[in-house]
Amino acid sequence: MYSSILFAKPFHLLLANPPHPDVADRQSEKLPESADIVIIGSGMSGTSIAWHLLMDNKSNSTKVPRIAMLEARQACSGATGRNGGHIRPSSYEEYVDAKKVTTQEQAAKITKFRANHVDALIGAANKLPAQGAGRLEEPFAEAVRQWETLKKEVPEVGNEWGVLQRDEAVRISLMPDAVGALTGTAKVAGAIWGYRFVTNSLKMLLDTYPKSLSLDTHTTATAVTATSKNSTHNFAVTTDRGTILANHVVYATNSWSPHFVPMLGDALAGGLLSMSAHLGGAGLPKPGAWPAYHNNVSLPGGRAWSLFLRGGLDYIVQNPENGEYMFGGGAGIPEPENINQYDDSVFPAAATASYLNGALPTYFGYQNWGAERTDFPADLHQDVIYPGRTKRVWTGVEGFTTDAFPFVGPLSQKFTNRAVKNRAAGGEWVSAGFNGEGMDYAWLSGKGLSEMIRNHMANATNEPLYEWFPQAFLPTQERLRKQNSTSVARRDVDRSSRWV
Repeated sequence: MYSSILFAKPFHLLLANPPHPDVADRQSEKLPESADIVIIGSGMSGTSIAWHLLMDNKSNSTKVPRIAMLEARQACSGATGRNGGHIRPSSYEEYVDAKKVTTQEQAAKITKFRANHVDALIGAANKLPAQGAGRLEEPFAEAVRQWETLKKEVPEVGNEWGVLQRDEAVRISLMPDAVGALTGTAKVAGAIWGYRFVTNSLKMLLDTYPKSLSLDTHTTATAVTATSKNSTHNFAVTTDRGTILANHVVYATNSWSPHFVPMLGDALAGGLLSMSAHLGGAGLPKPGAWPAYHNNVSLPGGRAWSLFLRGGLDYIVQNPENGEYMFGGGAGIPEPENINQYDDSVFPAAATASYLNGALPTYFGYQNWGAERTDFPADLHQDVIYPGRTKRVWTGVEGFTTDAFPFVGPLSQKFTNRAVKNRAAGGEWVSAGFNGEGMDYAWLSGKGLSEMIRNHMANATNEPLYEWFPQAFLPTQERLRKQNSTSVARRDVDRSSRWV
């Protein structure tokens, strides 16, 4: 799939449908009494951590760990199962922005880290069974300047991007109001059905490692406490179905992580955001039939766009299976009242829902959109999938941080206020706060965290990890001191369309 970042003038398909029959509501007959590692959260982060701990464990120096995964609701029912699956880092913008917060070396490492997610996720998907698998001219000019900086300083990523001026941007996008586009090759841009990928990954892991991994959905972790000196484990994880003893506890809970680690509360928060799925107009091309631009081909995976207007960002991903469109956005409709809201069962606000329902024909122009389609795909779930242009709209909770970097790494006692009796035997860990960019943060963050845990278990050094993993993601006291809840809220209003 090729991806475009378009600058245009102003002018559901339920992702868990159908729920995975073997994973969605899976529970152990009896909750495990103990485990080496408890992972709280079954989305992209938690699954990646379990995947890499089990599948990458090629060393004889550490045994295959016993992992217990807990999920308060259905498997993969949070942000991963609700987003549009857009794996498209805006490398040119992100590199320049990252240099304002961290060193040039770390900014380059972060940019490469994010760009590598396309190959990493495709490689993981290939291991699964077949079924798993405002004023705009100036923002465009600024994006081009940012790309030129990226190309000069990080050429291995910058060279995967190109610039299209107005006429060519209109031709390849079919959006009459485009003023320009930055295009990424299939090496740095793609899309994935997050729910299908994660649940099928969990199914494969559970089948392959039945003695090493358990998954207990509808099992809410309510507290984590340090155990007494007489215990054989460091922590007790209390749930509404019992207690699990563990040496390592991993918080893969994104915006909910401060529930377990209150010290993160001033640096990591949640915000309610919206997504939708649409049938599309009869005049729009099918996947593989769009106007060609890279190497004069149109890949069968369809198209994906990010669109900047009125100071916000929208994104569209075409489903290669049925041609439907996943559309996330609400540019120019900031809703600060959604900050620190964690109920993702609610319907989007009226202004946002109206925008999502009507923006696409305006983007493409009615001459390109064509007549409304009537070839509605057959669906057995008409109670949640609507037989019309808009298939469904829904909400999700983004986890965002003040410096726009996730928190990934070990948590010291200063973060948790829990005294670990035997730190050599285990500790607490976090992988959360992906700032609406989880598809190009979470999977390799999970890989990095799994290496940290494995190195800890083997009493090995972490230094080789830092050859590729950004140290700017580590949860440190210095980083925490630079952040506060006011700036979290301000940033979310300013970037209200960075979706989960």
